[in-house]
Amino acid sequence: MHEASLEEKKQPFFEHLIELRACLIKAFIGWAITSVLVYLYSDNILEFLINPLRPYLPLSQKVYFKSLTEVFINEFKLSVIIGFIIGSPFIFYQLWTFIAPGLYPHEKKWIKLTVIISSFFFLLGDLVAYYLFLPFILKFFYSFGEKFLIFKPYLKEYIDFLLKIFLIFGIFFQIPSVIFLLNKLEIVSLEQLKKFRPYAIILSFIVSSLITTGGDPIYQILLALPLTFLYEVGIILTKLIPLRR
Repeated sequence: MHEASLEEKKQPFFEHLIELRACLIKAFIGWAITSVLVYLYSDNILEFLINPLRPYLPLSQKVYFKSLTEVFINEFKLSVIIGFIIGSPFIFYQLWTFIAPGLYPHEKKWIKLTVIISSFFFLLGDLVAYYLFLPFILKFFYSFGEKFLIFKPYLKEYIDFLLKIFLIFGIFFQIPSVIFLLNKLEIVSLEQLKKFRPYAIILSFIVSSLITTGGDPIYQILLALPLTFLYEVGIILTKLIPLRR
């Protein structure tokens, strides 16, 4: 009897593993397809990303690359990352089909809404990084050497720098959706979020100082202010969409 009960417990576990494997395979196939499609336009994407650098380059100067494979590797890397972002609705849907059966109805509702909010804020964060933050930060750093040095940008260093900024802003802009989900799952209340506000401001400056270790204080402030603002946006979201029992 005891061996039979153990066998019954093992069976659902292995069935779940098989189901998880199937979901991951489908998600990976979707990611691969979108990455290939993005790669077809990789030259246009690369040109779009390099555009913010053009004001700091002489008319005859271009972005350099050190090795023959550097351009291909960076275009491939961009295709994989952008392919994941574009294919994320399908990828997350596959994961959702595996996780959803184990959730309560109210949890499903709030997690679905949070995924939508999270996707919006991630895209918004990258748009803010590209159109507002990147031009300012390029001009700021370029000003230190423009009088007596020649700027010679290399593709790999620039793309890595760009992806780091996009990742930081994408993560930063998840603060409202995280606050929203924590509140709707009744982990933290609105009153607790308001009381934590002074600590959130201090934490914003600590995080920005860790990210910009050894950097200029102005750069740290420029990162800390959006963090503080996004915390407030999270509180506003919890007020706009009340928790109904």
